[in-house]
Amino acid sequence: MRRFKFFIPILSLFSLLAILGTVYLLYMEEQGNFHVITPGEAYRSAQMDRDELEYYIKKYGIRSILNLRGENTGKMWYVEELEVSREQHVAHYDISLAASRELKDDDVRKLVKIFKNAPRPILIHCQSGADRSGLVAAMWKVIVDKEPKAKAADQLSIIYGHMPVGKTTATDHFFKKWDPRNAILLYNSQ
Repeated sequence: MRRFKFFIPILSLFSLLAILGTVYLLYMEEQGNFHVITPGEAYRSAQMDRDELEYYIKKYGIRSILNLRGENTGKMWYVEELEVSREQHVAHYDISLAASRELKDDDVRKLVKIFKNAPRPILIHCQSGADRSGLVAAMWKVIVDKEPKAKAADQLSIIYGHMPVGKTTATDHFFKKWDPRNAILLYNSQ
């Protein structure tokens, strides 16, 4: 009986954590995991439906969307996103990144070009707004905001839904070993 009493507080704690985690995930899903990267300049989110996307475009004056899921011709979410972009006169960019693989030099060059030339404010999104969006948001903080990498790494955080386990650790590995000097030079020279 004594052993059972010992497990009750532990079981209660795990239950509470599970409930809080579920509430947090539901909240993130409902609000599109939308967060500020740089006020008035850059925002990040999960994939949004038409109503959410229109809401955020109007509320924040979004002028560009960077879709990190790549072109997905024929997929309803993609068709809807392109329609909203066209209707709202928002520039739209596609780059196909995977949370399970590290970025290549060409990916970085494309991102830098978009960072430099896309009308602002820009909305950067992937499917969940956690891994790919977190990595690109961290890169934005370093390249555009000139923030130290150690501080910019906060964009790859559980606060945004990023869990550095499994396949998505590729984003963390890339960011840790990434030397931003060439990207910064490229950004400043364009």
